[in-house]
Amino acid sequence: MKPKKEVEITNPKNQVNLYGYKNYFDSFKSLFEKDKLPNTILVSGPKGIGKSTFIYHFINYLLSKDEKNSYSYKDFKINPENSTFKLIQNDTHPNFFLLKNNLLNEDIKIEQTRKLLKYLNKTTYAKKLKIVLLDNAEFLNLSSSNSLLKAIEEPSINTLFFIVHDDNTEIVDTIKSRCIEFKIHFTISEKIKIFSKIIDDYNLDSDEIDLNKFFYFDTPGNFLKYFLILKESNLNISEDLMSCILYMMDIYKVKKDPKLLNYITLFIENYYNHLAYNNVVNVNEYYNNKNKILYLITNMKKFHLDKKNLLFTIDKILKNEKK
Repeated sequence: MKPKKEVEITNPKNQVNLYGYKNYFDSFKSLFEKDKLPNTILVSGPKGIGKSTFIYHFINYLLSKDEKNSYSYKDFKINPENSTFKLIQNDTHPNFFLLKNNLLNEDIKIEQTRKLLKYLNKTTYAKKLKIVLLDNAEFLNLSSSNSLLKAIEEPSINTLFFIVHDDNTEIVDTIKSRCIEFKIHFTISEKIKIFSKIIDDYNLDSDEIDLNKFFYFDTPGNFLKYFLILKESNLNISEDLMSCILYMMDIYKVKKDPKLLNYITLFIENYYNHLAYNNVVNVNEYYNNKNKILYLITNMKKFHLDKKNLLFTIDKILKNEKK
């Protein structure tokens, strides 16, 4: 089984539109203009809330100030013809360094942080400002964290660190304690407004979906991922979450796309949150089953275990919830 069309989610660094972040953007902009923006900023919030997209936009605002087609603060929009945007897309901007884990959610390696340290010791070309974006900071291991500490403890005056962290996961205390944290939070109504604007970019229609129910637990970015995967099916995402998960698992068995496995993981977490919310008597059992499934998926990715048997086990655990 496979969908009629490929699922295409725009990468945050390619997102030219920013929705819902006016207040956060204004705060960062004001601090920068007053020369009070911290050198090391931790941006935390749930996965799929748009943290990375926001930071990429603010970075474009900072680096494109004196360029043609500079950032549109009025519309919170990046001009695709802007040179900073193109250079960041191609990973060739001399004033920008990206540090993140790979698609398979492996740890950020010490070799990557060593490359960062070498970059920090180099002089910039066109501008004095150096910007480092550390995305998915929860994937720093102990070695890479220790390697990074010196850089963020003694940043130069013209260096900014933006560290993006999924607050549903842990981050090394030694890193967190050296940052000024900005927590991203949106109400249900704000998340619905953001999602409504995002799906316009994808020419999608969500009129038949109970968005209030979904956004109590989830984020616009996550929901978009599920929506695009399921849009070719006849399943109702508002009424039958389990069938949606099983459908996504069937697609994964065929495509073996690690991105799909990541989306399935998010959907499973959402499913168990709904179960616990609607039946508090069994909350401990739901919590244990959810963690058992997430543990199986993590080990499957980490140790390259047999996918067929593990997916069968996950399928069995999920179907037992209906009994």
